[in-house]
Amino acid sequence: MKIAAVAQPPTETHLRTLAQIGVEDLCFYGMAGMPPELEALRAEQQKAERCGLRLSVIEGGPPIDRIVMGTEGRDAQIEDYKRAIGHMGKLGIRTLCYNFMPQITKDAMVIRTSFATPERGGALTSSFELAGSDNDRVTDAGTTTDGKMWDNLEYFLREIVPVAEEAEVNLAMHPDDPPLSPMWNLARIMRSVENYERLFALQPSSVNGLTFCQGCFAEMGVDLEATIRRFAERIHFVHFRDVAGSLEDFRETFPDNGPNDMVRLMQTYKDIGYEEFIRVDHVPQLAIEEGSTEGYGMPGHIFAIGYLRGLMEPIFGSAHRMES
Repeated sequence: MKIAAVAQPPTETHLRTLAQIGVEDLCFYGMAGMPPELEALRAEQQKAERCGLRLSVIEGGPPIDRIVMGTEGRDAQIEDYKRAIGHMGKLGIRTLCYNFMPQITKDAMVIRTSFATPERGGALTSSFELAGSDNDRVTDAGTTTDGKMWDNLEYFLREIVPVAEEAEVNLAMHPDDPPLSPMWNLARIMRSVENYERLFALQPSSVNGLTFCQGCFAEMGVDLEATIRRFAERIHFVHFRDVAGSLEDFRETFPDNGPNDMVRLMQTYKDIGYEEFIRVDHVPQLAIEEGSTEGYGMPGHIFAIGYLRGLMEPIFGSAHRMES
């Protein structure tokens, strides 16, 4: 297993910091979209390389809002998606993390009701409480149904999977966050283990896989170890985080302060032979940080990456030591 980290914002100072703490691979994170042209993506790759990193994962991908909702313009977006996957293949970037939530907020409907919930030592973290949410609202997007969303996903995968196979790019579907449906009267279909099985059945190709977001699957209330083993051949990317509470009322924790046994989960990834990328996901905001970080503060990520490296080394063996 290899760590691929996110830097928000992706300044060269932040990228160099990741390299200095032992990270070798970068995850380009952009919910608004990835660089659409080959040379723009190459420039991001070269920026990472100047700072001692490899650009190995794209998270977010091209705009997908019309594809998800099945509205006018989706075929043009699909063509853009095909080109983007082709660019990734040419540059040797082999993992694309995406989601199929309605794309009507800046985070594609990753919904939280607070970013100021107390965690250990008074650190501020994100939380979700269905009872305190505005889930009954209706947006300009109208409404959707499960059936329509599955039709839209099947249409998309039929076009995209052959391109991904040719480019040797793995598609890693992220769960809905939270995995509740409907949210704002919009159906969300990537919300259960059974629905992931249906995703894989739509396109049996090995490139059609998932991002195993530990937090989202914990929100579903499933046995994380058993689910990792169940999806062993389909896990193309892992998000490292933990949550405490229930699907309808949870908070995100420090990775060493949640209910799940992280040592056991690392051993499970080792057992299934997982060799791809894992990245630290949302982290609480530390006292030294000013202004809301919404889970992407660098100090919190540095702590969580150090904790993750400490978990990995005795299980996966000594990490590669970069030359000074």
